[in-house]
Amino acid sequence: MPAFHDDVQHSLTEAGWFVGRAVSTAAYQQDTLQRQLAWLPAADAFLREYGGLHCYFTRQDQSITRMQFEIRQAATLLNMAQLHDEYEPRVPGRQLSLVGQAYTDPLCLLVDARGTFYGACAEGLYHIADTVPLALEAIILDLPFREL
Repeated sequence: MPAFHDDVQHSLTEAGWFVGRAVSTAAYQQDTLQRQLAWLPAADAFLREYGGLHCYFTRQDQSITRMQFEIRQAATLLNMAQLHDEYEPRVPGRQLSLVGQAYTDPLCLLVDARGTFYGACAEGLYHIADTVPLALEAIILDLPFREL
């Protein structure tokens, strides 16, 4: 079981997450492949545990925002050409799977084959964290990301 910061644990639990949660990823895989995006084992593992969750939390500026793990919704915000042409070449393995969206800005959440999390938006590509617990903590606690 991942060790989450209290605020992260609270947000995830309120959204319906619990230890041992497992959902089917078949629809996520189908949505991903229909959009000609990579379906990586790291995305499958992440969405099996967190798929379908919608978390609400307060950012450092005191605004209320959310994070959700729905491929169909997140894909409407992602510039596919920019993902393939500009962002994927910057990451090891040159492939990213879409796993969700965070903030109202919005930031599309992506994962590579190693399980490293990235955020993509019109302004650029960001490294969020190398593990699920650290990525969820960075997003919910509104920690800074590293621009790539």
